[in-house]
Amino acid sequence: MTPTVTNVLRRNLQAFRSGSKLIVNSGGQGSSKTISILQLLYLIAKWQGNKRITIASYALPHLKQGAMMDFDKILESFGENPGAVKNKSESIYYIDNSTIEFFGIEGNIAKAHGPRRDILYINECNRKITYDVFDQLNTRTQECTFVDFNPDQEFWLHEKVLPNFPHAFIKSNYLDNPYLPDNERRNIEMKRDKPGFENWWRVYGLGELGKLEGAIFPNWSYGEFDEDVPMAYGLDFGFNDPDAMTRVGMDFKRKIIYCEELIYKSGNSYEQLIELMRPRVHHNGLVIGDCADKRMIYELQNHFNIKPANKGKWTVADGLKMMQSYEFVITENSSNLAKEMNNYIWNDEKSGVPIGDFNHLIDGIRYVFVEFIDKLRGGAEREN
Repeated sequence: MTPTVTNVLRRNLQAFRSGSKLIVNSGGQGSSKTISILQLLYLIAKWQGNKRITIASYALPHLKQGAMMDFDKILESFGENPGAVKNKSESIYYIDNSTIEFFGIEGNIAKAHGPRRDILYINECNRKITYDVFDQLNTRTQECTFVDFNPDQEFWLHEKVLPNFPHAFIKSNYLDNPYLPDNERRNIEMKRDKPGFENWWRVYGLGELGKLEGAIFPNWSYGEFDEDVPMAYGLDFGFNDPDAMTRVGMDFKRKIIYCEELIYKSGNSYEQLIELMRPRVHHNGLVIGDCADKRMIYELQNHFNIKPANKGKWTVADGLKMMQSYEFVITENSSNLAKEMNNYIWNDEKSGVPIGDFNHLIDGIRYVFVEFIDKLRGGAEREN
């Protein structure tokens, strides 16, 4: 594996060499900002030596399913064996005489009051990380702080940091990443002129600051699945999008929805989807499937206890707005679901229209939620 070098890496390296104490990366989808910063941190640890580097985000599972997996690939591209330099239990890498530690804040500012470090990188600093946490971490960083974010809307960085802290600002988008897979590039560009995606294209396509409202479901956290509550599987079929299946548990008394991502894979044939589902669906477990593909539902009924999410009384917006009054607990392996939770937003909240993206697993959760609500309310009809 050969290391790839993007323009984003070069610009971050130039800012670091020039002595910038704060380097801010604002980028759209697929811009390589995260991988480029991780590559640079490895090179700093290797070339300069004797560095203590901290990579932080809102939760450790988010890092394990994202930045840490990327970092392992980066190590391999530079001829390193990740297993030989990583302490898995502590989430620390030892690069010669430097250390690179990963940790999640998880809303606990006390974690920001730890030891001092040479270099800090806050990944997705606009996701459940407050200004106070940033300030505590940054104050305890001696050389340089890197931050990155998707510019979906203004937050504390724009209000408190950029006007008051000397910094280097690096804006990027998918065009800055020549190594982006063709299918990802096509998925981004297909939204360029699509009605209703003007803000999405501005933020995730061009990497410009958007005016999008916040996530529809900000009230989620990582946790264990409660095996004692009623449970079913939500399945959303994909074509260009992934087939997505989630195990969903409903605690109506405490108003908690438990979720575990089980399948998130595109390009499956009918037979391949069956093989993916078979070890993941408990015997005779109820599956609520996307009713848009009646033929697929029919075929799967030969193998699973599956029924379509019927159309009827409730609109998509009705289902989403009822779900907003619940807390979501998702398992640590549900990385794609976490991404959807962070990025699923209203395109027009007044008319109840969400954006048609970052919703594959969430659609399946909604199918199950409405199914259970129907039973709770005596079989009221719904619309998926």
